[in-house]
Amino acid sequence: MAVVLDPNYSRCLVRLQKGVDEDGDPILVSRTYGRILPTASHDDVYEVATALMSLQNLTIYSIHRLEDGELINE
Repeated sequence: MAVVLDPNYSRCLVRLQKGVDEDGDPILVSRTYGRILPTASHDDVYEVATALMSLQNLTIYSIHRLEDGELINE
């Protein structure tokens, strides 16, 4: 039997660098955008995230797509 994911909405987590600390390590803040349809492509999610982040001054450090759903044993 295989366990499959019945997808629900996903979220997009964007990590932004707002500076560096005294050791030279990045200081990061996160922004999360939810209720992304599972049918949205990864390219579309990436493009929307970068477009939204272009409206502010911080540098994008990373973009993550967090999948959510129910695991079903088939």
